[in-house]
Amino acid sequence: MKIPSPFIPLRISTSGLEHTVEIVGRKYVFGADAMISSIVTQGKEILAGPMRIVSQEDGEAAIFDEAYPENESESFIQSRSDEEAVICGCKQTQRFIVDFCNTIHFDGNIDIDFKLMTKGHTVAQVFGMSGIKPLRYKLDYLWLEIPLKKELFTLYHMFPNSSMIADNGKVYTENTTSTSGAIPRESVALPFRPLLWLGNEELGIGFFAENNRYWQNSDEKKAIEIIQKEKETVLRIRLLDSHPYSWKGDFEKGAGLYTPIDFHFGFHVTPVKPFPENPYLHRALHLDCGTKIKGNYMDYLSCENRFDLLKEKGVTTLILHEKWNKSQNWFSLSEYTANQLKYIVDECHKRDIKVMPYFGYELSAMSPVWSDIHDKVLTKYSNGRLDGGWWRVPFQRDYCVCYNSDYADYFVEGIKKIMDEYNIDGVYLDGSARPTFCSNTEHGCGWYDENGALHGSYSIKAIRRLFQKLHKVVKERGGHINVHTFAAVNFTALPYIDQNWFGENLQFDLMKGSSKDVDLDYFRAEYSGRNMGVPVEFIVYENRPLWQFENALAISLLHGILPRPNHIGHPLEVMSKVWDIIEKFPVEKSEWLPYWKNNAKTSNPKIKVSYYKYTDVSGDASLLVFISNVSPEEISSVKIQLEEEISYIKDLTSNTTISELSFDIKGHDYKMLFIK
Repeated sequence: MKIPSPFIPLRISTSGLEHTVEIVGRKYVFGADAMISSIVTQGKEILAGPMRIVSQEDGEAAIFDEAYPENESESFIQSRSDEEAVICGCKQTQRFIVDFCNTIHFDGNIDIDFKLMTKGHTVAQVFGMSGIKPLRYKLDYLWLEIPLKKELFTLYHMFPNSSMIADNGKVYTENTTSTSGAIPRESVALPFRPLLWLGNEELGIGFFAENNRYWQNSDEKKAIEIIQKEKETVLRIRLLDSHPYSWKGDFEKGAGLYTPIDFHFGFHVTPVKPFPENPYLHRALHLDCGTKIKGNYMDYLSCENRFDLLKEKGVTTLILHEKWNKSQNWFSLSEYTANQLKYIVDECHKRDIKVMPYFGYELSAMSPVWSDIHDKVLTKYSNGRLDGGWWRVPFQRDYCVCYNSDYADYFVEGIKKIMDEYNIDGVYLDGSARPTFCSNTEHGCGWYDENGALHGSYSIKAIRRLFQKLHKVVKERGGHINVHTFAAVNFTALPYIDQNWFGENLQFDLMKGSSKDVDLDYFRAEYSGRNMGVPVEFIVYENRPLWQFENALAISLLHGILPRPNHIGHPLEVMSKVWDIIEKFPVEKSEWLPYWKNNAKTSNPKIKVSYYKYTDVSGDASLLVFISNVSPEEISSVKIQLEEEISYIKDLTSNTTISELSFDIKGHDYKMLFIK
C-alpha cells in the first residue's frame, strides 16, 4: 500500500518496558502492559497519567500485578510495517486477566481489542503439586479510565446527540447544538455514544466504538462519564457495572465455566493531519442546495451567460447538487445525464472551473440494480424497517445504504468510472461519513443479546475503509473530496477528507430568525476545523429577512471559515467580494489569532474580534481583521482596542478609510478591516 500524503511510514522504537510509535504530528507510548501511557499531539502531552483499568472483584478493589522483571514486560510488538503496528500485552489480578491488542495505523488511528477472562490454574495446581486457594470469580465492575490534562480539555463533540446528566442531578438537555460545546465544569454522564471527542480549539482525543455489545450499564444514561477532578479530567468508559451476564454458574467454579469476553473500541488523536496554511481551499458555488432552481442544470447554466458569470465572480469550483443525476447516486448514467455532465464539465473547464457532482448515502428505487441488491446493502432497523425514503424528482424514493456491505465497492468503483469517463474534479459526498445505525444481518451488521433481541451497530470501520479506498481513487486523478455531514464529526474518516461542509442542523432554527446569541462554544468545538485537521465551510439556507447569508458570514469569519454560496445571485455577489479580500492578504504566511487566543478588547462582550497577522521581513505587521456581533441586537458605538500599535485602518466592507476602531454593528453582522 502506498501511504498517502501528508502521512509517512510508522516509526517504532522500544526503550526499557515501553514501545513508542510516531505518526505525523503525534506520538504514542505503550507501557509494559501495552496500555497507552503517553500521547503527544501538537507538541503537548495530553494524558495526566497512563490509561488504567478500575475494577472490583467480589467486594474488593482489584489489584493488578505490576511487578515486572527487569528489562522484561508483558507487552510485545506482534508485527510492524510502514502502514501499521500491532502491539499486544496483558495484565492480571488475583482472579482475572485482561489481554490487549492495539493496532496503530499510519494516520494515527488506534483499534483496540480488549479481552477479559478468568485467571485459571497453573500446571502445578492442575497436577496437585501446588495448593489452590479457593476464589470466587465474581466481578462487580470493570471500567476503563483515560486521565486527561484538565487545562487542555475544555470542549466536546458527540454523535449521536444526547442529553447529559450531572452528578448534582442537573440535566443538560438535548437541543440543536448539544452535539458540541463546552465540557461542563461538574462531572457528567451520558449514554453510550459511538463517537465522543474531547479537546480544545487546537487538539483532542476521540473515542469510538461501533456498538456496546457486552457492555452492562446499571443505568443506560450513564454508560460514559466525564469526571472533573482537581488536576485532571477523566474519561470513564463503564464497560461492566455488574458481573457479566454470560458468566453463569457457581462463582467458585468460574475458572472453568466462564469464557472470555471481548470489547472492541479505539481512539483517534486530533488533529488527524497538519492543517493547511491557507484553509480557504477554493471558491465554490453549490448549485441548487437549499435554494432550488427550476429545470435542469445544463439549461440553467447556459442561459444569460451564467458560465461566464461564474468566471467573472471568481468561482473556481462548481458543485452540482443531487438532481444532476436522474437516478440518484447511481453510477451508470442515463443518456441525458451523461450528456448533461459532459457539457457542464467541458464548459467549466474552458473557464478553469472545476466540477464536483453530488453522491450520497442512498440507493434509489429507480436504480437498475435495486431488485438485485437492496436487501443486501440497505440499512435496516431491528424491526426490519428501512432507513430513509427521501422523495425526489423524477419520482423515486431513496433509502440509506450501509457501507458495511458490497455497496462500498459499488461506490468506489462507480466514482472511479465517472472520474475517468467524464473528467470530473472530485466528489461532493452527502452524509457518507456519518455512521449509520444498522441491524441488517445479511451483510454482517447487528448482534443479539443474551435474551435473543437484535441490536444494531454503527458502521464506523466500514466508513473508514470506504474513505481510504475512495481517497486513493480520487487523489490518483488529482481530485478533491468534499463531505457534508449532519451533526456528526467522524474523526476516524477525516484523514481522507479534504474539506467538510457543516451546519445544516442549525438551519432549522436560524431560518426562523435567530433570537439568541451565537453558541460560541459549539462553533469552536465543531466548526473551526483546526482542532480536527480538516478545513470547514458553513452551510446556509437563506430565509430573508429573518436569516441572511451575511448573518452566516459574520459567524463564519470569526472562526476562520467561510459560508458556501448556493445561488448564483445574491449570495455569490457577497462571497465574490469576500473571496477577493481574503485572496489579497497573505493568509498562508500569517498567524491566525482568533477571539479566544488574541488580546483584543471590546466595549461590549458580544462583539468578538479575530484576525490574521502578517509580519514582513522588515518587522512591519498588517492585519486582516474580522469583527462580529454574536447577538441578534444592534450594538452602537462599539470600541475596539488591539494590542498592536495602529497607523492605518481601512474598512473593507465599505471600502473606506477610517480614523478609529469605533462603529455601530447590526445584530449578527460583521466588519472586515485591513490594519497596518
